[in-house]
This record gives sequence, C-alpha cells and structure tokens, in this order.
Amino acid sequence: MFTAVDFAARLIDPHAIKAAGHTAVLVYVAPSRPGAAFGAKPVTREYTEALTAAGLQIVSCYQFGKPGDAQSPSDWTLGYEGGQRMGLQAKENHHAAGGPDWCPIFFAVDEDISLDEWNDTAVHFFRGVNDAIGREWTGIYGHARVCAWAIEDGVVGRTREGKYWAWQTRAWSRGEREDNAVLFQRVIDTPSSPGPLIDGSSVDVNDILAGDFGQWSSNRAPARSGRPDFIELDLTGDSHQSRHGARITNFLLHTQEGDGTAESLAAYLNNRANGVSYHYTLRDGVLCRVVPNDRASWSVLDANSYTLNLCFAGSRGAWSREQWLEREPDLRIAAWIAVRDARDCGFEPVVIAPPYTRRDGISDHNYVTQVLGFGTHWDVGPNFPWDVFADFVAEFAAGDEPSRNMIDEKAAQTPWLGNRITQGENTCPDGEGRYAEFEHGYVYWHPRTEAHPIPAALWDKFAEMKHETGELGYPVNDHTVLVDATGAEQGVVQGFQHGAIYRRTGKPAYVLRGAVRECWNRSGFEKGPLGWAEGDEISCETGAYQRFEHGTVYWTRQPTLAVLDGAVQPLTVTA
Repeated sequence: MFTAVDFAARLIDPHAIKAAGHTAVLVYVAPSRPGAAFGAKPVTREYTEALTAAGLQIVSCYQFGKPGDAQSPSDWTLGYEGGQRMGLQAKENHHAAGGPDWCPIFFAVDEDISLDEWNDTAVHFFRGVNDAIGREWTGIYGHARVCAWAIEDGVVGRTREGKYWAWQTRAWSRGEREDNAVLFQRVIDTPSSPGPLIDGSSVDVNDILAGDFGQWSSNRAPARSGRPDFIELDLTGDSHQSRHGARITNFLLHTQEGDGTAESLAAYLNNRANGVSYHYTLRDGVLCRVVPNDRASWSVLDANSYTLNLCFAGSRGAWSREQWLEREPDLRIAAWIAVRDARDCGFEPVVIAPPYTRRDGISDHNYVTQVLGFGTHWDVGPNFPWDVFADFVAEFAAGDEPSRNMIDEKAAQTPWLGNRITQGENTCPDGEGRYAEFEHGYVYWHPRTEAHPIPAALWDKFAEMKHETGELGYPVNDHTVLVDATGAEQGVVQGFQHGAIYRRTGKPAYVLRGAVRECWNRSGFEKGPLGWAEGDEISCETGAYQRFEHGTVYWTRQPTLAVLDGAVQPLTVTA
C-alpha cells in the first residue's frame, strides 16, 4: 500500500519523509489562521521543489478555519461567498507554490456535520469553490457520508479512472468507507493519540487508493484530437542548459542501451553528475518529461541548442525490426509527441529517415552523426521501423486538429467583453503568452495560467505595473465582483501570478502582494478591521508598508505588524 502524509505545524525534511517509506505529501495552500502560526501553511515553492527533488509526489489541500473558532470558523460555514473567495485564494497559492493547471485541490470539512448542515450551508460553500476553480478540480476532505453527499450533489470532480476527488477521513465515519474516494486518512494525529514521528513531528497517514489521487505530476491536460492513450509525468530536473536564443529545428529519437523504465531512466538523467539528459523518456505508455522544451538537454553535443530529444527507455540500437514492433504503441506515442512539438516549435513534422538529408524535421541520433558531423552515436539502429513510425507521423500531421484558440473560447464565454478589436492575437515579450483587446477589456493567455479577461476597471493599473512583464505577471483567474451583505457592489478584485489588484467602486485601483497582502487576507480582507487599501505598497529602509482605511501594515523580516486605528489592539501576524 502506498501512503501519503499530511501535517501543518512545521515543514518536515522531505528526505526523512521518503526514508519513512511514504510516497506523497498533502500540502496546504491555505494561509495559517490568526493565532495559529502553522509553519507549513501556506506551502512555499522552495519546499515543494525540495519535495520533488526527494522523489515525493505532491497533492494540494485547503483548510483555513477551525471548528468552534469564533474569529476563523470552519470554512464550510461561510457558504457560497466564502467558498468562492477561498477557492480563488487556494488556486493562487497553488500556482505560487509551483502547482500545475488541471490539478485538484481538496477542501476540508473537518468535523462531524449532518445532512441538514450539508444541504443548508456546506454544499453552497463547495458551489462557490466550483465557480472559482471549476467543479472538475474541486475535491473534498471529510467523513464517509460528506464525501458521498458531495459526489451525489455533483460538487466534486471525477477522475479519469472513474473515482472522485474525495479524501475520506476515518474520523466520524463510523466504520463506513466511500468506495469512490482516492485517499483514506487511516492514522489521525491527535494530542491523545499522536501519529508517527518523522523528523521530530507527528503526522497523519493516508492510504492512496487510486493511480491518480490528485498528484501534481500527473498530466490531465485536455487531449488533442487523435491523441494516443498514455500517462505523462512531470519529472523535470536541472540537467539542462540555455538554448542561447537558438530556434528548435529537429526532434530526435534515442535508445537507452539498458533495461530501465521511463521513471528510472528519468531519475538517472536528473543526476547532473551523469552528464546526460533528454527532454522525454518513454516506455510502456508512460512518458516522463525530464527537460523543459525551452531548455537544451545534454543529448547531442553541439546540436543540443536546436533539438528536442526523446529516449525509448529499455531499448537497444541492436534490436531487430520485430523487437521494435513489439513496442509499436510507444512508437505511436513518440510520433504524436514529435508532431505536437514540431507544430509548437514551428518546423514541419516530416520524418528524415536513412539515407538522410539535411533539413528541419524528425529523425534520430544517427542523423546528428552522419549529417551534422557531431559524435559517433548510431542509435536508433539499422532495424528501426522507419516506415511504421513515418505512417504514424503522417497520420497525426494530417489528422490532428489545430490547437484550440483559448482566447476566442474565453471571449465567447464572457459576453461583457463586447466586440473584438485586435485582429488575431498579439505575442507577449516572453514569446509564450498571447493577448487580444476587446471593447471592454483584454484577454490574456499563457500555457501555465490559461485564458483570463482583465476588465477595463483594472486595466489601467495592470498597465501601470508594466503588464505581464512587471511584478504582477499573468492573470491566474477571472475577476470577482465584491458585494456587501445586501448584494450591492463594492468593488472588484483579480488575482495574478504574484499579487492581486483591488479596486473599490469609485476609487483608484491598488496592488496587494507578498507578506503585506497575506496579513491583510488573514485579518478578513476588505471586510476586516483594516478595510480597503488606500495606496500601493511603499518601500522603506526597514522593509515596506501599505496604508488602509483604518490602519497600516508594516513588513520587515520580522513578523508583519498591522497597526489599527481607534481602540482596536495591534494585530501581529507571522508572514
């Protein structure tokens, strides 16, 4: 049985977790509630990178409030508005920590609620989360019955294996089990019954019940037309270098000359001391990404800067044609990847088979030796079935539909944007993002953040911050209209990769980011004692500060301090 651990008190050494025999860690993308100062909330990118480096899988979860806490009650009690707000915050923190798109986040119901409480309040909280991050990426943590209610009411996503994003806890389940859950919390750390110690801290232990249990490394991106069935794992390491501006012109195939799996070969390549790497490893329907496409792998000497490279794990250049054809499903997958990447990089998806001619396209390591004159390698060998592989490439090149235009799709879902002004799309300075102007706003798209409109009410501030090239980066969600208790509009907010823009109706827009924003969030956002921002963050000799309606938040390398006006006592919150 594979297991995952969860904990909140402090960050635990990833290598100690791995040594204890666990496979994954459930990390919190929620902030620590006032007075709690949990050291593992919210998780940081530095820590998630350390988990990945230790060979651990990562799953995102969210819990801010606590049962019986008057200041920060259980999250589910906040209904639809609370669900929408916390969903947006969870998604933003998930991305900030390095979490990918198309990935679930589990939201906690950490107490024994009844069916009436579910129907009256909790289900509306999850509908708010659905609207913030999408139902397909909403997960739930709770007892067996609350997991079943969430599945029945359609507020949690379903996995490709037919299960649901349900993380059942043993607590309050009365011995019942939800068969459609992907995780089961078997060992619960409590003061009276502590969980096992790892690196000096007690942890909860969870059984992993499915192949896809929400881990970051699983590729759930929508499939293109004709895509073969395969699992794509993100196992990127740091065995790569800059392309120094070179244009990618070729996709090359390689053999391992060994007996590894896609995963074990990826692990070997991620050890920089071995001095070799490929963009992909592939075997038995498992594709591992080892090097990002915008970086050069260590595969083909001087040709590294302008090539993409895929290695068939467990393969040999001396194979017969019959041995290669036993791996025909992998040949088909490699052809699909090669066509996809050729189109993305702008070169023709044509196969260059022996006898070679020098041109842009898809070939092997022997092409580099024979035509480009670099090195002595001759893989993939003389018996590689180039005819079969070329047929697959031709099939995908002819039948694969053009990439969906995500900006157009988003605009069609967003009628308030009005008519399109930009003909086509503009390319952002990073070469990856795209944007287009409409009557009442802009739509920005980036492969890691999807497409999101920026309304005219926030555009001037975004432009002042130097658009996506500035401190904010790309938008990570659509804007949200903020309302008071009567439903009257108070303002708007939109999250970006490195902060958020808030604008109160009739007032200028301001940016909130970093520790100052985190302190303000924990105090209750604009409805808390600080109220709305009345200016941007200002740097000073000791750090930075930002003024609000009823006080000022100061940040140094010490805990952030929010000083409130009137009789309210100062509020100290650990950043």
